[in-house]
Amino acid sequence: MAIRYEEATDDVRSLLDKVIADHFNELRNARIVPLFDSKKRMSGGQLILSSIMKPNELLRHFTKMEAGSDDGYDYVIILDKKGWDVLTDQDRVRLLRHELRHTFYDIEAEDNPYKLVDHSVSDFYEEIELNKEDPKWRQRATTMVGDIYEQEKEEAKEKRAKKGKRGRDGAREE
Repeated sequence: MAIRYEEATDDVRSLLDKVIADHFNELRNARIVPLFDSKKRMSGGQLILSSIMKPNELLRHFTKMEAGSDDGYDYVIILDKKGWDVLTDQDRVRLLRHELRHTFYDIEAEDNPYKLVDHSVSDFYEEIELNKEDPKWRQRATTMVGDIYEQEKEEAKEKRAKKGKRGRDGAREE
């Protein structure tokens, strides 16, 4: 059985660092790990190209050496592998920026100041402004990646049908 999640490549890490430097200065010290997900994820009938989560205590424990901290990672960003591979660099930036909009640095927190929040209205307007040249980028990207998954599904179906096909004498045809 193949492992579903894999480390994102160095170019993903570099792009994430650039997005943080350009738009999210409050996250400059956050420990964020990007991972690729090789499985198609759906929610509410929609294809999920990316998500962000706060690791639970168990995951933080297992990642503390890798994160270089006794506390492990502050956030995990999960990226659809097929999606990432076909998106343009600009759409990749948009995807990372979108996920980072869910973060919040709580300066008054007694423990870990890195939190997750829903989108705020101000973030919504800022994203509209940043994406004014391509306001429907997310729908376009999701449709493109969804089409790739559907094509692979059809190809697998045809392959199974071909493999299961038998000749008149009962022998399998190849």
